[in-house]
Amino acid sequence: MMAANDPEEKRKDDAAKQLYYGFGIMMMAVTMVVATRAPMVLQIKKNNAAETAKAMGRMSAAAAAIELIVNPVIGKLSDQYGRKPFLLIAPMVNAFLHSLVVMNPGSLAMQFIDRMISGAMIFGFLAPTQAALADMYGKNPQRLGVAVAKAMQYFGMGCTIGPFIGAKLGGARSFAASALTFVATALYVNNMLEETLPVEGRKPFNPGDINPVAFLKLFKERTLGWLTITGALQSFGDYVNIYDINNLFMIKVLGYGQAEIGTFATTVGVTQILGGASSSKIIKATSLKTATTFSNFMWILGMAMMGTARNSKQAFAALLIWTFGHNRNTPVGSYCQKYGAAQGMGRGEIIAADGNFKAYIKVMIPLLYSNLFAWATSGGRNMPGLPYFVICGLTALSQVTLQIAAPQD
Repeated sequence: MMAANDPEEKRKDDAAKQLYYGFGIMMMAVTMVVATRAPMVLQIKKNNAAETAKAMGRMSAAAAAIELIVNPVIGKLSDQYGRKPFLLIAPMVNAFLHSLVVMNPGSLAMQFIDRMISGAMIFGFLAPTQAALADMYGKNPQRLGVAVAKAMQYFGMGCTIGPFIGAKLGGARSFAASALTFVATALYVNNMLEETLPVEGRKPFNPGDINPVAFLKLFKERTLGWLTITGALQSFGDYVNIYDINNLFMIKVLGYGQAEIGTFATTVGVTQILGGASSSKIIKATSLKTATTFSNFMWILGMAMMGTARNSKQAFAALLIWTFGHNRNTPVGSYCQKYGAAQGMGRGEIIAADGNFKAYIKVMIPLLYSNLFAWATSGGRNMPGLPYFVICGLTALSQVTLQIAAPQD
């Protein structure tokens, strides 16, 4: 996959490592409040789980709505001005917003503002990171898939350490620690990361390309269009889209408190580390299509296990299975880079257009799951695992659309 002792490949790999480290620090900051936000909102809502589910769903939906505008802007601007400036913006915005929560932790309005903007900024950092890796490895989809899988190991490291620290600190203190870690992320990016997009590879910014339907460019070519649909269906089960429901499920069904939620979230991070390592090996040993099929199957199995969990033993068994499904979208994203570049799209533009499409889904996902959860746990009904079974069905459908796309390695 790479020439032995090739200085250029070594330079790329060294630059990629620096990106991985920055990604890990960023996600540590993001996840410091995963275990604490839901309990804080639950307290504001006077321990009403159904109302908390609806409030959290509205917050996540608002974040997705913001992404509809932010995604195309970040992608197109990073194709002209480079990746590094946009890797600085997201952590600084989040540091400011979390500071506001620290000053007024009992305000639902402040929680709402922070969640909807800081949630959108997760993509604001992820997109330039993925684009930077595509700058270096985009001409070889399998090599890019391995690099992204490695990045997800560091994503997992951040998601392991963040909830552990946040749960120990609790409440407003977790937001304060998160804000400081966002500042540390920005300092790291500024001082340690190099720009990956050469001047000759930049594409002029055209304001006319910034619109809420930027994703339509992905549907001009058959294979790319079906790959986009595949990734969108997979996104219904993405951890960042379901962790609010995870927390409420654990509170309602397993009787978890903040400490137990923190332990679960920390363990999710461990499975993401292991999942990144296993995915990179599977991609190297087989193909992007085989890796996707295996990951989809394991995600379906893990979600079914979680949906039927009524004790910690089964919930953590589901987590173990999740290990092998976390990175099911990594091969699909690598294929999208191959087919999108063939259509003349910039690396950042491809990621942003895909994110733009998924943002529409993100608007619906939290509202869907929160209302499903509220319906399934009220009026005498006892089906709290219903959202997980919806994920099973949509993940299975994504495997069908992958077969229709029939991409070539």
